[in-house]
Amino acid sequence: MKLGFWWGMLGGLGMASGAIAQPETVGQLQATPTQLGDDLQITVTTTRTPRQLLAAPGTVTLFDRENLERNPGANLRDILRYEPGLSVQQSPRAGIRNINIRGLDDARVLLQIDGIRLPNEFNLPPFGTGRDFVDLGTLRRVEVLRGPGSSLYGSDALGGVVTFSTLEPSDFLVDRDSYARLDIGGSSADSSFSNALTVAARADRLEFVGRYGRRDFREPNRLGDIQFRDRQAGGSNSYFGKLVYRLDEQQTLRLTADILNRATNTFFAPPNFQPETGGATTIASLFSGLSANRSRISLDYNFDNPSGSLRAIRVQAYYQNTETPETTLEERRLAPAGSPPGTPPSQLARRDGFNNFLDRIVGGNLQLSNAFTTGELNHTLTYGVDVSTQRNERPRRRVQTNLVTGAQTQNNIPDNFPTKDFPDSDTLRVGVYVQNEIEWGDVSIIPGLRFDSYGLAVTADADFFRNSSPPPANFSTTSFSPRLAVIWKLSPEIRLFGQYARGFRAPLYDEINSGFANTLAGYFVAPNPDLKAETSDGFELGLRGSFPQGRFSIAAFYNNYSNFIERFANTGTQTLPGFTRPFLRFQSRNAASARIYGLEASGEYRFQPENEGFSLLASLGFAVGDDLTADRPLTTINPFKAVAGLRYRGAAERWGAELIGTFVGTPRAPGDTRLLIPDGYVTVDLLGFVKFSPLVRLNVGLLNLFNTKYFEYADLRNFAAADRFRVDRFAQPGINFNANLSWQF
Repeated sequence: MKLGFWWGMLGGLGMASGAIAQPETVGQLQATPTQLGDDLQITVTTTRTPRQLLAAPGTVTLFDRENLERNPGANLRDILRYEPGLSVQQSPRAGIRNINIRGLDDARVLLQIDGIRLPNEFNLPPFGTGRDFVDLGTLRRVEVLRGPGSSLYGSDALGGVVTFSTLEPSDFLVDRDSYARLDIGGSSADSSFSNALTVAARADRLEFVGRYGRRDFREPNRLGDIQFRDRQAGGSNSYFGKLVYRLDEQQTLRLTADILNRATNTFFAPPNFQPETGGATTIASLFSGLSANRSRISLDYNFDNPSGSLRAIRVQAYYQNTETPETTLEERRLAPAGSPPGTPPSQLARRDGFNNFLDRIVGGNLQLSNAFTTGELNHTLTYGVDVSTQRNERPRRRVQTNLVTGAQTQNNIPDNFPTKDFPDSDTLRVGVYVQNEIEWGDVSIIPGLRFDSYGLAVTADADFFRNSSPPPANFSTTSFSPRLAVIWKLSPEIRLFGQYARGFRAPLYDEINSGFANTLAGYFVAPNPDLKAETSDGFELGLRGSFPQGRFSIAAFYNNYSNFIERFANTGTQTLPGFTRPFLRFQSRNAASARIYGLEASGEYRFQPENEGFSLLASLGFAVGDDLTADRPLTTINPFKAVAGLRYRGAAERWGAELIGTFVGTPRAPGDTRLLIPDGYVTVDLLGFVKFSPLVRLNVGLLNLFNTKYFEYADLRNFAAADRFRVDRFAQPGINFNANLSWQF
């Protein structure tokens, strides 16, 4: 790739004059009193600088604290429920697993909290982990960037970025020096009950906000056959604290600590036990005790001077440790030792297992922004560096005890234990980026470029080699990720935008060096040290408008992918050493080419300019994706989705209600697929809130009003059609009610 054009677009420092640029950012927002509806909101994720949502160079979905509080749901699926083009995969056992943006998910979507990346899902069989490591109550905003974000965020941002921003003391200390709030809520969908206490205080230059939250829950009240419902009980504790010290009007220090501990105990229903080879179920009972523990501490320095040539400096150092330990207890019926083949199992055995997934990251970043002019052009130059090192481990232990003879073993159950699914892995990421927001009259031109260096170093011990795993391989790669965005201000209310962005994702440690076999179930996962990094070329064109009585947005996108990584694809059969029968082989591999394109639109019309009275809302999204090498549809593409609603807001927003209908179509799938394809569905929800006083507020939701039985495609995407009889364990709850009461004092 020739990079001269990009350096030319990003340059011009030597021609800078003393005048200061005024792009469509916070500075101009303050000088523009015209009411432009909700799009006066500010987004940071699209450019790493504050920018009006109306003037964003791509499509971003933003939820501020008001939006989050009006939705009394418990997780990210509840928040994104009404967003076409987005979906959330949820496991009955592990919670939130993946967020899908325009047909891409897993490691292709970067999740970050306060600029710190969250772990990717670990989904090697038989027990995977999720990405449910954020307490929504600690957040002040959530931003979802749709489309490639690698030019600013590097690897894993190939499909998009989800940014979680935590609470600030200033969110609560408005015209006061102390604050306290109690939240109590619950949901009939999973018999959950939650409570939280938030406090904030200011003493001279020192500010503090802290929150403790507790949530208890049981298995979802699914509308399916009750015999497939796993019994479940769990709870979580969330601890959050942030200290802000204001050195002066322009400089602040932030110290943030964040701890989340969640435990889920699952007693699997007998019909959900996985059958062994030949179809004979030998499992008598199965229990899983899964925890999700995340702790982080970060220190930030911020300099902000909106009127100076040096606009901003951001420096951050952080440490984050995430673990998902799991204890399993399994009872099986075994044939007596030495019995001839075909002997019915008659002896009872117990398997005690322990699995853990460790993700530990240490890193830092530096970002600066300068403002200057060159002739008639105003520039905001943003540049910086990200450095992090990440440690991943996956140890597993298991002991089988024959409850008749008392004999114990750690071998052939089905692995030899202790073992590891991949070698201990250390990933070093270094990224350097630069972006220039150029304002030329009514046109904004935003070129950007990022260089990434990605290195994987592995350490293999006896536990990894215990099951004849092949020697692991190190990996390294580099990438340049450019972007060019253009925004044209057609009028004060309307923007036309378009962009080209290159995406990049390096293969993960477990895709390169996996080693797992289940000899009883007849499958194994093979490593692939020859994997290549995948890249994409993405194009987007859209029109966005915001008026005193409404807003609209429409965007079309087209993405081409090279070396597209199929994660743990079924690559046929292979006979393993020591066996005569073939085993199913799963292996991550590069597909030569893939393509995804689609359209998204949304709008709102208010019957009067004030934010009171009735309004109509509508949105839709669809995408088409194909593996061009195999000439088959991609199975990760969300089905068509349309949402329509009627909203009412009372005077001074003392109360409000929304009636929302959601239509989801049938997913597009290969004609010869053996996967389960759920039917489309229609649901209707009713949401509302009441402010009894400035200090007391109630948020309520009545969901699935017509008690529709339906399934989320994201949950069933890899479900075999032959297992249709067990699909009811993924059925969504029928009609259910949730509520949250908050009291400030």
